[in-house]
Amino acid sequence: MTVCGCGAEFRGHGAGPLCPACLIRLALEPDSPDHVPPLVDETTTRLLGPIGRGPHGTVYLAHRAIDEPNFVTVKVLNAPHVSADFLDSVRDTSRRLSAMAPADTSHLLEPGVTTDGRVYVVAKYIPGPSITDYVTRKQCNSLDRVRLGERVCSLVADLHRHGITHGSIKSSNVIIVETPGGPRPVLLDTGIVPAMSESRRRRDQVDGGDSATNDERKDVAALRTLLGIILEQAPFRTLEDAKSAAALAAILKR
Repeated sequence: MTVCGCGAEFRGHGAGPLCPACLIRLALEPDSPDHVPPLVDETTTRLLGPIGRGPHGTVYLAHRAIDEPNFVTVKVLNAPHVSADFLDSVRDTSRRLSAMAPADTSHLLEPGVTTDGRVYVVAKYIPGPSITDYVTRKQCNSLDRVRLGERVCSLVADLHRHGITHGSIKSSNVIIVETPGGPRPVLLDTGIVPAMSESRRRRDQVDGGDSATNDERKDVAALRTLLGIILEQAPFRTLEDAKSAAALAAILKR
């Protein structure tokens, strides 16, 4: 069985990483040709269509004919952040993530610039539901939710120890992958927003103070919000749940 990005299970039969419902939605997605980013080399990377939109850009599913992985995401940023600073920052984050070899972080493969001057970032496509969709569909109890939260906190803490800030921790950027060892959170879009912010600060010559520390604090604040959403529908009813919640609070405090 194959798991789609929406969380649905289906028999792939070589059709790709999307379930039939998402393939239909992708085909019907209203996207003006004027807004489809013209890539420099469309012979090797073919955009299949938009699979998500957010405040910073549009995410397209794409197929690469020659390189692994074959299916990738191409995130095209809304605002023009074309600068050597931004591209260098994304490449540096990509190198650091590769050196860490984290299985629970979607690797940024490379940044680029479209032929009309818009910046995009290519990353490995990892299917799975968002963490909030997962705990709702699976009707996870409070203890299971706390355990997932602990793993997300540990992932972010590991990034910070290696000098990497995520910058956009939210439900849609934390997906759950089913493994033989149980559900595993995976972080998407690591480092893109901090690279955008640093590029703007340098372009506008704004003193951001200790930007790395500020970005880490933003990550922790975003974690608190996300964990509150995950836990709010699962009240703690047992002493074991309460102990797990205390452990989670301790991780956040650190």
